[in-house]
Amino acid sequence: MAKKKIGNCALCPSENVELLQSHIIPKAIYKRTKIFENSRFRSFYNPHEIFQDGEKKTMLCHDCEEFFSWYETKFSNLFLDKYLANLTERLPEIKEDIDFYIFTVAWRVLYDDLYVCNSFSDNSERDYLIEYEQKLRRFLYQRYLEKQPGKKKDGVNVEIPNLEGKCFGEIIAEIEKCIDSTEPEDISEIKNYVYTLKELGFSGAVETIFDFMIWGYSFYTSGMKYVVLTGYNGLLLATVYHRSRNILITDDLNLLRKSGNSEAVIKEELINQVNELMKEMKASDSERQSKLNQDGLREKIEKRCENQTKLR
Repeated sequence: MAKKKIGNCALCPSENVELLQSHIIPKAIYKRTKIFENSRFRSFYNPHEIFQDGEKKTMLCHDCEEFFSWYETKFSNLFLDKYLANLTERLPEIKEDIDFYIFTVAWRVLYDDLYVCNSFSDNSERDYLIEYEQKLRRFLYQRYLEKQPGKKKDGVNVEIPNLEGKCFGEIIAEIEKCIDSTEPEDISEIKNYVYTLKELGFSGAVETIFDFMIWGYSFYTSGMKYVVLTGYNGLLLATVYHRSRNILITDDLNLLRKSGNSEAVIKEELINQVNELMKEMKASDSERQSKLNQDGLREKIEKRCENQTKLR
């Protein structure tokens, strides 16, 4: 039996509690992406690394895991299954619960990037990505409290400012931040976008490759946007933080256009990301094929799927 992991929940104020193995991208997604019942998910860049039923990290307590699970079920039943049943039709309506589900996954991916993978550690944009994570976390936790009226409303909502060594202006800014942390979180600058690869102009081999992949990461753009992007089943789900307080000073008209938040600009950014991913995959193909040939791994995978009925 695996040893219990004790620590602090990444979402709520619970400390020294058992942390569960939480899926970054929900298990329900992996279940609907499997080709065969006994399929194993593997790292694209290192096929020797097995994720079994999906990538998991110890980050949430039991109550927060259950809270997220409710929205995962809503997404699966009201959106994903309908989409998979009618791939030629328009995407199902994205209602409030579906929108919230996308926020939960975006936060998990961003949290993992920042605090587990320690991404952007040598980058000046990390502070804004941390701000993004905190906004999402407070927003999610406030919804959690609404659903759990008996829970004590403290901890993550109130951030005690550290005023030591700060000048007067910095002290005022820290106090204002503390006051803001007790108010409902404003996520008016954060929005979800959902597209199929086909809607973005991709077809054929690109659709086939991405249909069997599950992935997610965060990035920032030259147009002052901070994005969490996930993909699975031919879908791209982007949660975009357009930080309007950033000021872009440039005479580059194309850069000014990219700093806008129109849907056309968002689509262009996502198309660029898919193209970059395709370049990365192509560049790593030789190394990946070599790893598949090590220790008879390719044959083992093929044998595992012999005489199995396809699920999709």
